[in-house]
Amino acid sequence: MSIQAVTDIDVLALAVRDRESRRLVEEAITAYRGGALRSAIMSVWIAVVHDVFSKARELASQGDAASIAFIGKLDNAIEHKNIVQMQALERELLDTAKDDLQLVTPHEFETLRRIQEDRHLCAHPAFITEDELFQPSPDLVRSHLVHALQCMLVHAPLQGKSALNRFKADVLSPSFPSTEDGIRTFVSAKYLNRSKDALVANLIKVLLKAPFLEGEEELLRKKRQLAWTLSEVAAKKTRIFEKIARPFVGQFFDGVGDGRLLNICTFIGAEPQLWGWLTDPVKLRLVRLIEECSIEDLKEHLVFDAFAIPELADTLLAKFTSFAAPERIQLLSDNPCREFVPFGIDIYATAGSYRDAERLGQTVVIPLAPHFGPDDIGRLLDAVLGNSQISYASGTADVLLEVFKLTSAALPASRDHWQRFVDEMTAQHGGKTDTPYSYPSIRAKLDAA
Repeated sequence: MSIQAVTDIDVLALAVRDRESRRLVEEAITAYRGGALRSAIMSVWIAVVHDVFSKARELASQGDAASIAFIGKLDNAIEHKNIVQMQALERELLDTAKDDLQLVTPHEFETLRRIQEDRHLCAHPAFITEDELFQPSPDLVRSHLVHALQCMLVHAPLQGKSALNRFKADVLSPSFPSTEDGIRTFVSAKYLNRSKDALVANLIKVLLKAPFLEGEEELLRKKRQLAWTLSEVAAKKTRIFEKIARPFVGQFFDGVGDGRLLNICTFIGAEPQLWGWLTDPVKLRLVRLIEECSIEDLKEHLVFDAFAIPELADTLLAKFTSFAAPERIQLLSDNPCREFVPFGIDIYATAGSYRDAERLGQTVVIPLAPHFGPDDIGRLLDAVLGNSQISYASGTADVLLEVFKLTSAALPASRDHWQRFVDEMTAQHGGKTDTPYSYPSIRAKLDAA
C-alpha cells in the first residue's frame, strides 16, 4: 500500500457530498488501514447503499417521478418493518440506480456490482467452503474504495435525463443568471464540478441542438445564456467537448434550415472554435443569410455576436453600415459590441438638441461603455466638449458618471482624458468648480480615485 494511494483515497473521501456517506467511507478507510479487509468491503457497500438512498431522496424532493416511486417503496418497507421488501430493494439497488434513477452508467454498474458481490462473500462466509474462505487482498479493497468514490459517492445526483430536465428548468427560471460570470459560477457548481462524462456529453448536445429544434421556442429565447453555458462547458470539460462537439457540429448543422440557422451566430460568438467545425456549405449559407437578413432578424437572432469570427467581421460591418442612423441606433442598443464603438461615438457627437443628447447618451453611449478603451473615452469626451447640445444637457452628467463607473478598469490610462475634460469645462465657467456644467461630480470621482 503506497502513501500516494492512501492520499488519493483521502482526497476523494473529502469530496463525498453526503455527510453520513462520508462517515461510512472514512470507516472503510480505517478498516482498510488496520487490515480488517472484509469489514472495509462491507463498509464500502453500505456507503454505496446509503448514498443511493440519499441521492434518491434529493431527486424526489425535486420532483423526479422515478425517485418518488422508489423512496415510496423504501419508506413503506421501513415503516412496516418489511425485511423481505428491504432485502429486495437492496438486491435490486444497482439496477434501480442504473435504469430508473439514472445515477450510473452501464460501465459503472458493472464496477459497483463487483463490490456488491464481494460484499456478499465477506458477509456470508458460510456460502463457501472453509478452504475457499474469501480473503480479499489490500489492492482489491483499495480498488473497491476508489471505484465506489469515483462511480457514485463524489457525484451530485445529476445523471441522465432527469438532470437534463432540471437544467432546462433552471435555464427557463427567472433566477437563472443573466451574465457570463454568473452563468460560469452557477453551471460549474451545479452541473460540471462533479458530474460524470455521460451527463456532460448529453448536456453539450442539448445546448447545441435546443435553439434549432421546432417546439423549443422558450429555450430559443434564452440562446445567449445557452451559448455562455456551452462556452463554460468547453472551458471546464475541454476533452469531452472536443470529442462530442466537433463531429456533432459538422453533421447537425447541415440539416438546420435557413429559418433557424442564424441562431448559430450567438454560439460561434461565445465559442469561436465552433465556426471551424462547420462544413463549408453551412458557412456559405450563413454568410448569405447575413447579407440578406432584415434589421428585425439581425436583432432577433443576435447576429452581431458573431463579430468574434474574423471571417465574418467584414460581412457584419458592411451589413451594419448599410443602414441609416436610426436603424444603427437600434442595433447599437440591442447588440452593443466593441466593433460598434466608433460608430456610436460619432452618432452621439451629432446630437442636435439637449433632449437628443440625453436620449443618445442612454441608448448608445451607456450600452457601449463597457467596451470603451482609454482612447474611446478621450474621443467621447472630445465629442461632449465639441457640442454644446451635449455638454449643456442636464442629463449628460448622469451619462458620464455611468460611463466613469463602467470604465473604472481603464482609469489609470484614461485619467488624463477625464481631467482635461473637467478642467476645460471649468475654464468655460470662469474657473468656478461648483457650477453644474463644470461637472463637479466627475471631478469628485477623480479626486477620490
